[in-house]
Amino acid sequence: LDAGAQYGKVIDRRVRELCVDCELLPLDTDPSELKDFAGLIVSGGPGSVYAKDAPKYHEGIFDLGIPVLGICYGMQLLNHHFKGTVEKKPAREDGQFPVDLSKGCKLFDGIGERSEVLLTHGD
Repeated sequence: LDAGAQYGKVIDRRVRELCVDCELLPLDTDPSELKDFAGLIVSGGPGSVYAKDAPKYHEGIFDLGIPVLGICYGMQLLNHHFKGTVEKKPAREDGQFPVDLSKGCKLFDGIGERSEVLLTHGD
């Protein structure tokens, strides 16, 4: 689900390269249209979950009983939706930054313990 990321088509292509069918749909897609999917990816975007004009979504996407992966804004949306907190940074983070990855997490298999990532956000 596209939350306004400039790299939404890259996510779509990478998933297809893994021989997985993929559709790039708007974030506010009705959950009834998603019920036959095996999982969802919510992309990043320039918005803040605290903004009055935050991207709209249907809360029912979290009641479908399928896995949901959030990337950047998508992860913040999941955290905010489930009553977690998203910390506002005193200044935007734009550029490449190192991150330490969790050992033993299958999601990070083959990447190593540290990776450079591109950050473009203020939360």
